[in-house]
Amino acid sequence: MIFNGEVYNFKELAAIYKIEARTSSDSEIILEAFAKKGIECVNDFNGMFALAIWDLKEEKLFLVRDRFGVKPLVYYHKGDDFIFASELKAILKLPVQKKINVEALQDYFFLEYIPNAHCIFENFHKLPNGHYLVLEKGNVAIRPYYLFEEKIISRPLTARKEDDVLDEFEDLLASSIKYRQISDVPIGAFLSGGTDSSLICALFQKQNTNPVNTFTIGFDIAGYDESGYAAQVAKILKTNHSETRLSDKSSMTIVDKIVDFYSEPFAVPSAIPSYLVCNVARRSVTVAMSGDGGDELFMGYGYYNVYRKVKNLFRMDAGIGRHIIKTVFEKMGPRYERASRLFGLPAKDLFVHLWSEQQYMFSEKEIGSLLNISDTSLSIKDVWRKIDKMKLSDVEKISLFDIEQYLAYNLLYKMDTASMANSLEVRCPYLDYRIMEYSFNLPQHFKINEGVQKYLMKQLLKRYLPDELVYRKKWGFPAPIGDWLSTELSYLVDNWLNPQRIKSQGLFNEKQVAHYITAFRNGKKFHDKRLWSLIFFQMWHYKYIENNDN
Repeated sequence: MIFNGEVYNFKELAAIYKIEARTSSDSEIILEAFAKKGIECVNDFNGMFALAIWDLKEEKLFLVRDRFGVKPLVYYHKGDDFIFASELKAILKLPVQKKINVEALQDYFFLEYIPNAHCIFENFHKLPNGHYLVLEKGNVAIRPYYLFEEKIISRPLTARKEDDVLDEFEDLLASSIKYRQISDVPIGAFLSGGTDSSLICALFQKQNTNPVNTFTIGFDIAGYDESGYAAQVAKILKTNHSETRLSDKSSMTIVDKIVDFYSEPFAVPSAIPSYLVCNVARRSVTVAMSGDGGDELFMGYGYYNVYRKVKNLFRMDAGIGRHIIKTVFEKMGPRYERASRLFGLPAKDLFVHLWSEQQYMFSEKEIGSLLNISDTSLSIKDVWRKIDKMKLSDVEKISLFDIEQYLAYNLLYKMDTASMANSLEVRCPYLDYRIMEYSFNLPQHFKINEGVQKYLMKQLLKRYLPDELVYRKKWGFPAPIGDWLSTELSYLVDNWLNPQRIKSQGLFNEKQVAHYITAFRNGKKFHDKRLWSLIFFQMWHYKYIENNDN
């Protein structure tokens, strides 16, 4: 067996499977459980894992990935060749063909990441979360062992008392955090001062007599620093808090290196502060808890409300009114020009187009022009269409989409890569499958209640923090990439997007690239993410294809 990750309930598993453990390792229990029950044993695992097990007797290779995709697992399969690894760049060390997957490239420029089981190269794949792969005599079969959508049940008709739900949720989260404290190395937690991390730190500290270690990064950049809130939370909870302040200049030092860690195109600016906070935490601990999953479960993102408003507008207007508004807004300056894009979205597959626009990425039409493609093909549309047919409310559909796509292939990839680059293990209490199933199946008013998003989480957090810290404005974890590209990092535009490079490479329409550069430098700052996605791709292309330096 090759094993990456943690199975937290291994002691319970030893009892269930009547395994007389000779070590204190979860690895021993995993292998013994597999020997007794086969692949079905993974349904009993509570943890994050990527597994490879070779069955000597049956001569079969089993690859398994955890339920929600916390740990990565990629593979290459062509003809008789089969290779697997945690990271794409490990496979690229071998003499394999590296041909760009054009469909994956389109998804990248639409979403900022590559979704589903796709990879940027043909014949490369991600093993989907909640699935296992069997390789036998050269044949590959992929099957699910866990499908989250199958865990969605009909809502109970009887009303639930809020205090009862709060107690149940707190007990589940406390249990999850208790599991994730199992460690023989120092452990801590990220603390931004927001709802997700504050709630984890509150319960984490409650379970320990000594102050737990918490970490935050302070940015000396106007509009991006929330370290003051984290400090207030830490003081109330009495944690051993560590704050590291980063200047604009020190934050930018990682930009040229970020492609060394992300071996697929990944245009998410928050990858930069994520790397930096992991770097800071690793100086004191080897394991850290993260709040990933809270926004997806409890509908915390702004586009939940935006989608409702835009969908209502589209329902009431056949298109003439939207066209007029779009035309007027385009003439009112950069701020309104960016807003005008909302009124030009296609009515079909509206949500995925809105999601792309909210991330400041390229529209489907722009991707066609950029890549000189007449017929675009976005795989993410099929994902949304399947979800959109389910008997769920609009916000529940978005929540499911976020869990199955954005969380699995964006946020978790980002954090695992950033943490592993710093030899730090990150554990996510909200992604305990018991919490995921319980929370998703709660009535909707426990998620959004009279306009308050993440309602249940905030009600629980009120047991530990004052209202002014619970109900403050939501912050993201961004990097001011647009400001940087306008100033100290403008050389990246000149180096990676110069006409000669674009022309010799032959992937992009030179005029389209030049158009975005000119518009950005003429004050249309909303093109910053589009430029950054192009720059990151160019840096990635040079490192992993042109220079073959991996």
